[in-house]
Amino acid sequence: MHRRAIMRVRPAVERLEEKQLPSAAALPAHVVHHTQAGAAAGALRAADQVSDTGVGGEARENHSPRLAAADHARPPALPTGFFGFRLTNPTLYIKVKLTPPFGQVLVQSRQPVPGHVYNILSVVVRNGTSQTFTASNGFTVKFPNRSPDQSFPILTGSQVWKPNHWIVFYVLTKKYYPLKSQISGGFQFNLGGKSTTLIPGPSGIFLRLTYNPATFARTLDWIIAYGQGAQLGNGPPFGIPDTQINQIVAARNQKIDFGGRF
Repeated sequence: MHRRAIMRVRPAVERLEEKQLPSAAALPAHVVHHTQAGAAAGALRAADQVSDTGVGGEARENHSPRLAAADHARPPALPTGFFGFRLTNPTLYIKVKLTPPFGQVLVQSRQPVPGHVYNILSVVVRNGTSQTFTASNGFTVKFPNRSPDQSFPILTGSQVWKPNHWIVFYVLTKKYYPLKSQISGGFQFNLGGKSTTLIPGPSGIFLRLTYNPATFARTLDWIIAYGQGAQLGNGPPFGIPDTQINQIVAARNQKIDFGGRF
């Protein structure tokens, strides 16, 4: 049987005519050169030619140079809600340096009597934000199990709480530990609508101090920085746990406590 010769000619594939959707007629025409380097370059040139007016003449959202410039010029809104947490390890998150004098806030309505002996329960709190707080922020603090259970302003008048500055919150009591629970009980803060409880723990207890109004502020500063809770001042620099050291940050930030994140 006669065999046909094998054809060695391969017909060229003819490209179909490129089609465009009717809605794409407003886009500028472009030519893409189908080489290895030219394909991407042609696509980029086409993207550069698209104007800020989209299909049908409608403005494309958030692509106007004028709007972009306005957004860039607008300063970011400052946080208004804050959260407090304990710095159990004073060298893990920040290097704590307790240098007196500190701000001091007595969280009770009953004033101490000169010459009487009291126990002190306290926490010291660092402003861990970049903001300076004033009385207009409306921060308050209260101590539970007191009658009446009232809140006290943290700042009054022209007082300010600058970044990295510390404030001591304390009560004077005849009891050893005037809270029902050493685990969950503590000073309750309202920092811009965010509720925070800061627990003094064992480091926040100082026993049997005779109250002298003339020297008390200086004595309290010494207790916080160099008392037994701070290991005579050696605790924070060496990372020894101090249960009374705390700081506040913006509520949207990561929270850190006991060396972990939550």
